[in-house]
Amino acid sequence: MNPLRSLPFMFAVTATALAFSAEPSPPPVPPVPPAPEATDFLRYVEDDESDSLQTSIVTYTSPTGVIVDLVGAVHIADKAYFDELNARFKTYDAVLYELVGRPMEQREELKPGDGNEKLQWLGQVQETMRKTLKLESQLRGIDYKAANFVHADMSVEGFFEAQETKQETFITLWMKAIQAQNAQVRDRPQPNMLELLMIMRQEDPSMDLKRLVGQEFDSMESLIAGMETNGGTTIIGERNRHALGVMQSEIQAGKKRLAIFYGAAHLPDMEERLLKLGFKKQKVQWIKAWHLPWEE
Repeated sequence: MNPLRSLPFMFAVTATALAFSAEPSPPPVPPVPPAPEATDFLRYVEDDESDSLQTSIVTYTSPTGVIVDLVGAVHIADKAYFDELNARFKTYDAVLYELVGRPMEQREELKPGDGNEKLQWLGQVQETMRKTLKLESQLRGIDYKAANFVHADMSVEGFFEAQETKQETFITLWMKAIQAQNAQVRDRPQPNMLELLMIMRQEDPSMDLKRLVGQEFDSMESLIAGMETNGGTTIIGERNRHALGVMQSEIQAGKKRLAIFYGAAHLPDMEERLLKLGFKKQKVQWIKAWHLPWEE
């Protein structure tokens, strides 16, 4: 017998023996699904003809078919921005809005913090920015007396009680903001004092100031996310918790299509809470809050 003719048979026997004697291969490890991409609720867009600061409207649906839109707010913006939001708000069963203090229909004056002295500095800062940047105020631009508007924020007393429980002060918030800012990875260099001074020397600095401020707003979400670590804050987390409690009450009352109209900085945390409740993100739309054309 020619020994070479038996080689294929010997190889086959050897391979079979090895296959049965070797340790079984471990089962394949299922691929880890990629983490869902974080939703952007505020962005600064640069184009050839104009720049713009934009806020998003992000749509979510519950397992029972309830639709909830998170509508990001910029508290000072172009009048056209607030006009567009007013038109959109008419299409909802309920629009849940932020405003620490009493509901709007119980107020005689439109003041941040419902006129509380400790919160008046917020209104003063916003008014100074509004005048300097030549923009409209949200409190003046939005129709809060619309029949479908529902107050979804904490009372002044509840706000300060929550801060006391968390031992939260201006200093502790400031320190959290500094730590979060130091941890940020910036897409743009931070503006410097010389750049600001050059802008302020212009006859009308409002447009270039809006570009400068708008670019800084673009990094706000990561800053707030950093501040919400280690127990969160009353300003964001506790108010969001309250707002979603109101949302649940409105859903139980039969509302099927709702908007939550809160500052864009609130919405990453609010989205996380919605997803934990079983909501699924469906789509993202963008609206221009600041239109910044390039002049020839």
